[in-house]
Amino acid sequence: MKNIRIEEVGDINFDFPYLEVFSKNDSTPFLEIAISNNKTLSFKIYSLKESILLSEKEWENILFVAKEFLVKAIKNENDYSRFENSSE
Repeated sequence: MKNIRIEEVGDINFDFPYLEVFSKNDSTPFLEIAISNNKTLSFKIYSLKESILLSEKEWENILFVAKEFLVKAIKNENDYSRFENSSE
């Protein structure tokens, strides 16, 4: 999508990485997509000085990417846990 950019962010303080969603060339995200403790998607919308206008297609794309991210992140965490347990 030309009007939005989605980046994955890893943070050692969290079990799972998260996604940040940016508008065009902005350096500040307007949305954070994280994985909650019960392994569901959690959306944090940041308040900005300017409003963000998304088309239906852009919103659907964000949700599609988020759902794929959820499956991949949970699989990676499960694989890592199995690896850690097998090396003990």
